[in-house]
Amino acid sequence: MDETYDVIVVGGGAGGVAAALRAAQLGAKVAVVEEKHLGGLCMNRGCVPFGHMMVASHFLGDLALAKEMGIACSEVSKDLAALLSRQNELIAFMQQGVKTMLNKRRVSLVMGQGRLSSPGRVQVNGKTLEGKSIILASGGCWVKPEFKGSDFPDVVNSDYLLTAKSVPGRCLLCGGGPWSIEIAQFLNRYGSRVWLATPEESLLAGESKTIRSRLSKALQAQEISILTGAEILSSKRKTAGMEIIISSKGKEEIIEVDLLITLRRRAALQGLGLETVGLNETDEFIRVDEGMQTRVKGLYAIGDLTAPEKKQYSHLASLGGFVAAENAMGLSRSFDERTLTRIIFTKPQVACVGLTAKEAKEQGYEAVVGSAPLSMNTFGMMAAQTEGLVEVVAEKRYGQILGIHMIGDRVSEMAGQGVLAVQQEMTLEELAQTTFPHPTLSESLAEAARDALGIPIYLP
Repeated sequence: MDETYDVIVVGGGAGGVAAALRAAQLGAKVAVVEEKHLGGLCMNRGCVPFGHMMVASHFLGDLALAKEMGIACSEVSKDLAALLSRQNELIAFMQQGVKTMLNKRRVSLVMGQGRLSSPGRVQVNGKTLEGKSIILASGGCWVKPEFKGSDFPDVVNSDYLLTAKSVPGRCLLCGGGPWSIEIAQFLNRYGSRVWLATPEESLLAGESKTIRSRLSKALQAQEISILTGAEILSSKRKTAGMEIIISSKGKEEIIEVDLLITLRRRAALQGLGLETVGLNETDEFIRVDEGMQTRVKGLYAIGDLTAPEKKQYSHLASLGGFVAAENAMGLSRSFDERTLTRIIFTKPQVACVGLTAKEAKEQGYEAVVGSAPLSMNTFGMMAAQTEGLVEVVAEKRYGQILGIHMIGDRVSEMAGQGVLAVQQEMTLEELAQTTFPHPTLSESLAEAARDALGIPIYLP
């Protein structure tokens, strides 16, 4: 006999788990179908492990400032095996935590590959599950590179680093997104000679010019070589490593590396049975409305399945999960894409929400921009935030805040304030009059708003 549920979630990652727990809170009988490991890409092979690596990397990056403050370390050792051991223990603990939460909410966990067989039906392990609503949350997959030599064993994706015995002596990373930049800095801090290549005109090409130029400058100061407008023309094996011929802005260059890491991903549409409900698995991603519903009634999709690579963030998937679950249970909720935070956990960190000045103008706004360098902030001076900056973009007539863009240590912890400013449609006047604690980097949010109004207090 078929098993029947109110909501079936296909995929137990960040978005799928959020959707399942929220639907269960609303009284639904819920099943989660997961092929491999609970927690998905984020917990097992993405945000958590590489975030953990970046914490270790930041300790190394702070040593120079510590020396200026009179704290000297005679010798620094880097034990990759110990780092990965702690990392695996952390992930196992988190996986168990997810299982506990699902059990507490009486969510059924079905291990196996879920596939749509018709509207309202999912096949898994030869069994059919019926659901009043189905939420697809199976995430993304790696894109195989197409250059000559891409099949060499020294061409890998970031999964390689999760079980590596040592870091490569020389490494080329392909991709200018958040993961690429984070991994480049981690490897550099652990002793690798690193090249970072992107086909775009710059790293983080869609972000504010000021933010991306400051990040590039900081990375280059750390001796990470950045190749923009880059294309790999060919590669060949050598006795040790590979010889890569790469074009950067039309100029060819030969690089010898021990490892090439490619980081391109796309929505994992194959194998979901989309054709059985009239959807196409050859599309770039699944298109959904503001309620996360596909054009098939009762079928929702969230997370990496519904976004191009530049918008594949775990917190985006989680928010989509909440929205889909509530709508599946008869509520009415919309996904507000204005509040998507784009974030990089490098040193310095980058956190951006809302529109850049360029995007605001393209959408017809008369934009005004204010900025406050963290080098002029009291805590920023203490912490040597020479590259740091807070930039506020607003609509000129009424002062409504359209975007906040930040670079500097710990700005990820200020990103939520930026989200609230955009979500609540705050004005420059309101942000300028907000009292932030002193001494903190957050004070620069108010100063950037004052700068946009033409009344900066602490800027020359």
